[in-house]
Amino acid sequence: MDNKRGEHKALTAEHGLSFLVETEKTKILFDFGAGKSACDNAAKLNIGLKDISYAVGSHGHYDHAGGYPEFVRHGLSCPLYTAKGYLAEKYALDGLKATYLGCGFDEAWLNERNLEHRYCDGYLELEPGCYLVGNFERRYEFEQISDRFVLRKNDKWEKDDFSDEICLVLDGTEGQTVIVGCSHPGILNILTTVQERFGKPIRAVFGGTHLVEADEKRIRITLDKMKQMGVGLIGFNHCSGEELQTIMSQEAELKHCYLGAGDCIYL
Repeated sequence: MDNKRGEHKALTAEHGLSFLVETEKTKILFDFGAGKSACDNAAKLNIGLKDISYAVGSHGHYDHAGGYPEFVRHGLSCPLYTAKGYLAEKYALDGLKATYLGCGFDEAWLNERNLEHRYCDGYLELEPGCYLVGNFERRYEFEQISDRFVLRKNDKWEKDDFSDEICLVLDGTEGQTVIVGCSHPGILNILTTVQERFGKPIRAVFGGTHLVEADEKRIRITLDKMKQMGVGLIGFNHCSGEELQTIMSQEAELKHCYLGAGDCIYL
């Protein structure tokens, strides 16, 4: 699932993100889109939900989490993996106006359906060569989280630091692949934390970068830093923005593509 469709025009696009990740051993559903469309797309793509071993929520915003109940209604029953804070009351605050952005379900809803909820506290190995990583070091000062993203706690507003954000890391013969949701803590902060934790080259990065609000200078610095890390392949979408796509089209060193709804990458 993505904001835009790929070549499969029978699929539905929505402001949201969802990946099906298949390894030689397992299938992972990473994020769930905003509503029922991601699950509808899965049916059109002949994806069996009972064959999925892990459901991973990158963070608790509706466009990544809101589709989870629909997947459950259609047979997804594997454990849900998130960081703590995933179920928090998340909002966008604009002056006096607040808009709820949370996932739309809670622990009671999960318990009623006997769904197991497991937490990643910074690092979790799902199985050999497949990991969840969070608690990202905030190294890059220019990767700031917008003040409009807040939490509602005890009838008060609190800035959301997105401590609930996690990414998926997969080992490979040519380096690791990192799959991100929205990169609210900063895509460079995320990749730097992953590289320091594993001490391995990062081959490829896919997902949302939240560079939609970044200027050209920041985008070019970000791409340069990624190249210095050894990244050679990127597939950015969702919240990455048109400016990033334009700049990437000028890149000679980085292989790149836009991943719309239904698009696939084989590594």
